[in-house]
Amino acid sequence: MEITHSKNREKELESPVFISANPRWFLVNWNEFWQYRDLLFLFIRKEFIINYRQTILGPLWYLIQPVILTGMLTIVFQKNGSINVDGIPHFLFYFSAFVIWGYFSAAFPKTAESLSASSHLFGKVYFPRLVMPLAYVVSKSLIFFTQLIFFSCLVLYFKIFTPSGTVIHPQFFKIIIAIPVCFLITSLFSLGLGLIFAAMTVKYRDLNHTVSLAIQFLFLGTPIFYSTRYVIDKDQSIFLFNPLVAVIDLFRNAFFGTTALEPIFILQALIISLATVFVGIGVFNYVQRDYIDAV
Repeated sequence: MEITHSKNREKELESPVFISANPRWFLVNWNEFWQYRDLLFLFIRKEFIINYRQTILGPLWYLIQPVILTGMLTIVFQKNGSINVDGIPHFLFYFSAFVIWGYFSAAFPKTAESLSASSHLFGKVYFPRLVMPLAYVVSKSLIFFTQLIFFSCLVLYFKIFTPSGTVIHPQFFKIIIAIPVCFLITSLFSLGLGLIFAAMTVKYRDLNHTVSLAIQFLFLGTPIFYSTRYVIDKDQSIFLFNPLVAVIDLFRNAFFGTTALEPIFILQALIISLATVFVGIGVFNYVQRDYIDAV
């Protein structure tokens, strides 16, 4: 009986396993994705270990960079009356945007290099390729939550201990709603845009330079050091096609009580982010068909 069982087992191991590409580019095999959920958690854990192994301050480095940049912007623009910050202290105003921007600017480029940087792994073993970019987006979420905690402490400090606290009006219930909405839209936009660039840079490696160019372009097109009111007053409605504009505006409105954009713009940001993910999955699945041959 044992001999028969072992022979059957050998036949199963010797039988070939055929892996075919998904003919529907814009769809994801969620059953297969669920089967590899442990691998997703493994990649997320690996990213954490790589980022924080043999470091002195660990995740605190995610605070040092935005604090320095915020300090520089405060020094440069605080005495410039032409920069509208809605009456909010400059340091607090700028840092509120870096909570969103810091997460996006870390998740997007890592997702964009997910195919080219992991070619050695993809050529050895099969697993859903989308696992890798999703792991990058999830692992970088630590940046968002680390900076969010620090920013919340800043808001409390300015509200309680400084004269400018009279112009800061945090709205608790709106904060509870705004945080997950802002996080979701930023995550979707980072993932979708990263997938598009990942597909573009597989065959044409010189397009990797467009990733840094896109980040610089979006930095200027995102209300980090200026108010969203500037976009509206100057009738620069094209900026509103950047989902981060509505996200940062909602974030500031929840924590500061500033005048917010119409809710339709939040819905528009969500739709654009979802559309970006949809297109990103499509081009990503299309490229990965002959990905190994391309690299």
